[in-house]
Amino acid sequence: SGGFQAFSLGAAKEQGVGKLGGVFPGKDKGASRPKSHKSGDTLAKVDDDGVTFRSYIDGSTHRFTPESSIALQRLLGADLILAFDECTSPLAGKEYTEMSLERTHRWAVRCLEAPRDPHQSLYGILQGGAYPDLRQRAVEFMTKLPWDAMAIGGSLGETKEEFHSVLDWTIPHFPPHLPRHLLGIGEMEDLFEGVARGIDTFDCVIPTRFAR
Repeated sequence: SGGFQAFSLGAAKEQGVGKLGGVFPGKDKGASRPKSHKSGDTLAKVDDDGVTFRSYIDGSTHRFTPESSIALQRLLGADLILAFDECTSPLAGKEYTEMSLERTHRWAVRCLEAPRDPHQSLYGILQGGAYPDLRQRAVEFMTKLPWDAMAIGGSLGETKEEFHSVLDWTIPHFPPHLPRHLLGIGEMEDLFEGVARGIDTFDCVIPTRFAR
């Protein structure tokens, strides 16, 4: 949908992080999260209506909104498409993560209302970082909407243990009829851990990186 790509060009580029904090080179596991979200010289800027980003190729400016994301995915002809969300950094504090969660929920409704090919399956995305109460709020809101499947996205914590906890907090509360997808996770051990907790499908760039 472009949500993770906006993160890659924004907070990830600014802070030198991925969506799972345990992969940070040299990061102390015991380090506490900052109280607020940093803002600096990034290629992507998020606001309540969408994301504006500069191309890393030619510096041109582009704009993504929930409506344009769905329109582009319709034109691409993908069978499985994703709602446009804000993927937060593992270094984002709770205050920013909560604000971002509410924004993602507003965008989710806009994605559902946007015109799309009825043959495309639209996945909702659960955010909330590694905060149990925010993940629970996301489950309560998102599972009431008419998605074809549910994806778990965003920051999954600073360690593998926190990543597993996020799955343990959320999956038992999913409606049984919804397929469960895990965004951006694909190391072999993570596939086993995810399946054991009820995940059905995954996507990740790791296989292509390993191939190269």
